[in-house]
Amino acid sequence: MRKLCRFLFSRYFVSSLVILLDISLLIYLVVYASRYSVYALLSVIIINFITIFSLVNRDANPEYKVSWLVVMMLLPILGIVLYLMFYSRRLTKKQSETMRSIYSALDSFDEKNDAENQVPSERHGTFSKLKAASAMHAGTALSIFSDDAAADVYGNTEAAYFSLGESMYEAMLRDMEKAEKYIFLEYFIIEEGEMWDGIFKILKEKASLGVEVRLLYDDIGCMKTLPLHFDRQLSKLGIKCMRFSPVTPRASVAHNNRDHRKILIIDGKVAYTGGINIADEYINKKKRFGHWKDGGIRISGDAVRGFLKLFLSSWDFNLGKVTEYGKYLSEKETADKGDGGFYIPFGSGPLPIYKRSVSKNVFLNVINQASRYVYITTPYLIIDYDLTEALRGAAKRGVDVRIITPGKADKKNIKIMTKSSYSYLMESGVRIYEYLPGFIHEKILVSDDLTAVIGTINFDYRSLVHHFENAVWIYSSPVVLTVKEEFLKTVSVSGEIEEGESMLTLRERLVRNIMRIFAPLL
Repeated sequence: MRKLCRFLFSRYFVSSLVILLDISLLIYLVVYASRYSVYALLSVIIINFITIFSLVNRDANPEYKVSWLVVMMLLPILGIVLYLMFYSRRLTKKQSETMRSIYSALDSFDEKNDAENQVPSERHGTFSKLKAASAMHAGTALSIFSDDAAADVYGNTEAAYFSLGESMYEAMLRDMEKAEKYIFLEYFIIEEGEMWDGIFKILKEKASLGVEVRLLYDDIGCMKTLPLHFDRQLSKLGIKCMRFSPVTPRASVAHNNRDHRKILIIDGKVAYTGGINIADEYINKKKRFGHWKDGGIRISGDAVRGFLKLFLSSWDFNLGKVTEYGKYLSEKETADKGDGGFYIPFGSGPLPIYKRSVSKNVFLNVINQASRYVYITTPYLIIDYDLTEALRGAAKRGVDVRIITPGKADKKNIKIMTKSSYSYLMESGVRIYEYLPGFIHEKILVSDDLTAVIGTINFDYRSLVHHFENAVWIYSSPVVLTVKEEFLKTVSVSGEIEEGESMLTLRERLVRNIMRIFAPLL
């Protein structure tokens, strides 16, 4: 009863209620005017026609357009209102100016030679070396640069992969203890508990010693896990803290575009990313859905600069103004080091902040270029036609395509959607496994002992279309083989789905069919 009262009086419930009333009032006014005014009714009909015509001719994912068309046909007036309000993120004039300023500030430190194609500066010869090693993979790099203006390719970098949250957490604490200048954190979920306590202790200590500490967390992602004024509490301790896109009582598509990134940066020397949020289930201190398997990567060297760009751009976009970049981006390691690989940290997110779905195009490039194998782990498998056909096409040309999903689901209906993808992929030769010990939250793609993509991106519409995400594309690094070996170890404790095992019950098929129509909008 106490939890229910707390929820009913929370700002999230109140904000949701106000947003619902806002939409309902608008719909009521449109319906009322249509009933009592011929001109209003004629206007609604004309707007419906123009909206549908505009939607059909948009340069957008066909499945996304079909979902909106179904909504508008089933609910003619409501559908049009929802479409006009929520189809795409509309940036305010201030947000647009902030975006331009951010990219201008970042470009001033990039010193790019080819502005049109956004080919990175060759002052270190990194892109030239990548192109000499593989023209095909250099093409993938160019594709990333065209979609993410702040992305760049880096050498002189080393990486270590962690296949469990527990081991990555220990490494994070060790590196944070060594911080001398700054610690930057950006996370989707933070929950008070043992994991947060260990990190918070270091953050407080470092802030008291004059180390700059910044924390950006997603407001909706933490709505059930953190107190209302958590950001103010940390600010009083000298920790700069902000909520990403704070929930406000107004209807806005911005509430659908959450910050799903997980980034930790220390002194510009070390960066971490992966599927691991800051909550006890990620390090198996709290049991949810059996054993929680997650993964992440530690980056050291030049590629940390790419993560700095991601964090600083997120921070300033949320802040609404550009802060000092030179203080962080001008510093470079004097001695060459690295494992011989090439690294591209990149961001992905909604239109118009990003030109296209960066993550989807990276996945398509890796899958379509594969000649031997493609291995994927993902907690959710709800993908569009393009990715489905790319996986099927790879399997049909003899590529060993394997996907691991959770054995125990965190969301039952999402599990139905994931399971419904199995048979169509399997009939083309894709092999699918479920992680038997519990829930797998790891997000990796590895191929041909050459390339890997590690980050926060799930194989679902929310990650590929709506959320702000991040990952690192890796080519020709020893860590690629490490990721492959860890994948095969996970396969050994997973159960392969056989033909017929992926069959859904009548109820599951009904849920699947309904959810599939609206999946691109969810």
